[in-house]
Amino acid sequence: MKSLTIGLAAGINPSVALALKAELIGVGARNDVRVNVVTSEIEMRKDAPDARIELGDRKIAALESVIELERAGCDEVVVPDVRCEPFFDEVQTEVEVPMVSLYRGLPAALEAAGVRRIGLLGVAVDREFFVKLLDGTAEVLELSDELKALYRTVQDPETGLRRTGLTPEHKAALLKAAEELLADGAELLVTACGQMARFVPDLKAEGLPVFDLLRDTAERAVLAPLARRPKPFKVGMIGGLGPAATVDLYDKIVKATPARNDQEHFKVAVEQNPQIADRTACLLGNGTDPTLAMFNCARRLQEDGCDMLIVPCNTAHAFVPYIERNLRIPFINMQQVTMEEIREKFGDAARIGLLATAGTVKAGIYGKKAEAMNLPMFTPDEAHQERVMAAIYGPKGAKAGYTDGVCREDLVSAVEYLVTTYDCNCLILGCTELPLILDETDDFRVAGKTVSLIDPTSALARRVVKEAKKAEAERGVR
Repeated sequence: MKSLTIGLAAGINPSVALALKAELIGVGARNDVRVNVVTSEIEMRKDAPDARIELGDRKIAALESVIELERAGCDEVVVPDVRCEPFFDEVQTEVEVPMVSLYRGLPAALEAAGVRRIGLLGVAVDREFFVKLLDGTAEVLELSDELKALYRTVQDPETGLRRTGLTPEHKAALLKAAEELLADGAELLVTACGQMARFVPDLKAEGLPVFDLLRDTAERAVLAPLARRPKPFKVGMIGGLGPAATVDLYDKIVKATPARNDQEHFKVAVEQNPQIADRTACLLGNGTDPTLAMFNCARRLQEDGCDMLIVPCNTAHAFVPYIERNLRIPFINMQQVTMEEIREKFGDAARIGLLATAGTVKAGIYGKKAEAMNLPMFTPDEAHQERVMAAIYGPKGAKAGYTDGVCREDLVSAVEYLVTTYDCNCLILGCTELPLILDETDDFRVAGKTVSLIDPTSALARRVVKEAKKAEAERGVR
């Protein structure tokens, strides 16, 4: 026997949820499907001071309920509240679990029955919603203002159907409303009220042609279950290493993305933690180990649904091997993608100069990759390495907010040393603060030569965009 787990956002509309649960189980039993119903008891706030805030409360309660049911492993979710139908797509966009709409089956049902004119029993959902839903395939009639006022007594939260059930007085009001709509030419009555939908069998017993909203919803959910929506790509960034480098990487990702509008960019989550201990100090033996702080950021990003992780700090990559093995999602390695771009661009002619923190140089996170690729790599002597460190950490350095003046002079001196001493033709700006001082270019003039400056941050941004496009194409997101 096939099994299906369906979630109900019961807390928003408990009585309708109970009726729909019975329909779901009944449809399953009649069609050899074991239906397991899981409920969310999240309720909507009842203290809204105006209609707009009440709408916001309803939307948030619906989304919170659906998220809870998604985490519970449901195959599909139904929000049994007709007032949520106008913003159905807003909720569905935020989750991957497929949601079964209450009214999306109506157009097909009308077409199958040859119905061209419907009458709305209720005022919880306005006529404009149904006009848009039916898109001209059927005329939509609504109650007169007089009967709308009468019908609102049926919907009253204290004395209406929700609290009392179908009393003789309510039944009389409903019959009067139905008679008016049928007299105006309605061929089928549609309940524009969730509470009303509970009593469709009673109305049918009176001989009224009423669309069975809950039965239709249950049959679509059970007999034609929806596929899970594709997950949009989401990259997680461990930020704050340092703050300016984080902004720089995010800016480069945005600029590298071929998007025509906001919605064509992909999702980026930043866990900004500037309090992570200095990575260079740790590698040089006189600082706190940042591994746990970095891992905790990565873990939160993983739980937030990220597919891959990035970190806008070269030196921090020395700690990635300890972190990545304890996660379910991978890092995009900044050094690896940089070295791959250099090999693609220069081939065996590459002579690489590395400008980086002393910690990065000591950890060999670039040097080991260059060696594995048989690419020659050179680093500054002690005096020029001190000037690179000053460009990064000095009182007039990039971490202090400076990008010109003394810090630029220090960095250019190291570039000149590597070019004149080792005939380097490409230089890696191997600390994410350094591209804030010198831009990536293939036309940097120094010591009478033209060399390339390689920005690992830009290389990482380009790879992130490539991975995002690949993943979303494979998943059919766009």
